[in-house]
Amino acid sequence: MTVDQNTLRRRGTGLIAHDPERSHGGLTLYTPITSAGEIHLVDIEGRSVHTWNSPHPPGRQAQLLPNGNLFYAAKDTDSPTLFPIWDVYHGGIFQELAPDSTVIREVRHPFHHHDASVLRNGNLIVTVVEPLDPADAARIRGGIPGSEAPGGVIYGDVVYELTWDGEEVWRWAAIEHLDPAEFPLNPHFGREHWPMANTVNERADGSIVVGFRSASSTVAVDRADGSVLWHIGPDVLAQQHHPHELPGGNILVFDNGTYRDTTSVPYSRVLELDPRTGRQVWSYQDNPPQNFYSPYMSSAQRLPNGNTFIAEGSFGRLFEVTPDGDVVWEFVVPQFRSFGEGVGLESSAGAQNSVFRAYRYSADQFPWLTGGNPAQHG
Repeated sequence: MTVDQNTLRRRGTGLIAHDPERSHGGLTLYTPITSAGEIHLVDIEGRSVHTWNSPHPPGRQAQLLPNGNLFYAAKDTDSPTLFPIWDVYHGGIFQELAPDSTVIREVRHPFHHHDASVLRNGNLIVTVVEPLDPADAARIRGGIPGSEAPGGVIYGDVVYELTWDGEEVWRWAAIEHLDPAEFPLNPHFGREHWPMANTVNERADGSIVVGFRSASSTVAVDRADGSVLWHIGPDVLAQQHHPHELPGGNILVFDNGTYRDTTSVPYSRVLELDPRTGRQVWSYQDNPPQNFYSPYMSSAQRLPNGNTFIAEGSFGRLFEVTPDGDVVWEFVVPQFRSFGEGVGLESSAGAQNSVFRAYRYSADQFPWLTGGNPAQHG
């Protein structure tokens, strides 16, 4: 018998475990990061119920809109390359997709990277980069010496609110509101991009949460004057992803933990934090801790029954835990594919099933699935 030489796939894919008495149930949406443009929806038994198809590979991920359409952040493969790893995490195309994958509307930004989401007012909030002027670049601390972009350039994060017509109606630049001395780059990261935002979303009061991976920091930004309302830093977080507000004001975040200062063994955890103090309200980690670990990407979502849905993104492992930390559902993404050429990951050329994020939804959020599906099933 021929042995599958892909380690993750050899361990098993699809539905791994399900406790229907304690699982919240519902439908799971995920986008393999190496996908050619396919976005998948599976039921609680791991069966495919729908697939969207875009001609563009994912910039990072897709999520459901209140009207039942999909918001898809795709990759513009014709946009300029700023530095080698830029081709890995840039996006540039924002689309609203109908159930049959028809593009309802689209807007582009050539310097978008990582995250984007739809605000309550219908506009987009997106992370982009702009080159820092030399004086500001000289203020950036940390990172790997000599690892700036070509020409010694350092790109700084900027958050834009965009209309679907591409109009910029609000701008927030990290260099204008953050002190680089208080937001140094982790010494293991390159200096071409500071402080590397990987998350942007809206809080209930209209302020904006921004997460910075390379500086292990998350902030809330006042929309009125750009000031920082609170800051959770590397004393709590380590290369975190997907910080976002829960009802009541706490923050849920996937804490990746690759270069955590307090341990020599890397492991991931999911934290619910009081943003005013950084105090842990709830946490999940495996036992032993190293059994749960994603060095990059990943997400967590609080479900209506109090369970937490987690994407261990690097390894395509999606699972649900109870408040006590019991796993009650587990699914491993079965779609494996290699990155195409020219995305800066030649050293990671093997087939993988990674996802940036995944989301759990209730069936009634897809009304077009009942009584006949208007589009193809996966």
